[in-house]
Amino acid sequence: MSEDPEIAAMRKSGSFDPQQFFKLARSVGHGRALGLEYRQSADNWIELALPWREELVGIPEEGILASGAIVSLLDTCGGSSVWMALGHFQPLVTIDLRLDYLRPAVKGETVIARCECYKLTRQVAFIRGAAHGGDANRPIAYATGTFMLNP
Repeated sequence: MSEDPEIAAMRKSGSFDPQQFFKLARSVGHGRALGLEYRQSADNWIELALPWREELVGIPEEGILASGAIVSLLDTCGGSSVWMALGHFQPLVTIDLRLDYLRPAVKGETVIARCECYKLTRQVAFIRGAAHGGDANRPIAYATGTFMLNP
């Protein structure tokens, strides 16, 4: 499978524009299914949102979001924080991602994730982050992870 031309252009440009990337990501495959939204970012962190939708529910009788959607949100957010720290797009592989769930994401609740890349080596990036439903003092989950940098 060949690389998307817009992603190839982003890689060749030596930069990473998160707004442009998530606009593209929302138009295809997994990104379209999840509907992740870019919120804000800076040097080594990024904030994304996962709006509540019926098709992402894991416990229908209670409207609770499936944990897999939250894992995907935090994995994507963590990887994107690495791109922010690098200042450019390059392929990454999730080596390890640990989530500590503190509570469920309930019906109608948009889940907001914020991750930071706090350490970069030549081959590995280290991230930490959290997801909440609009109140950072009531987290849904905390995440820590490592990503392998693929040239």
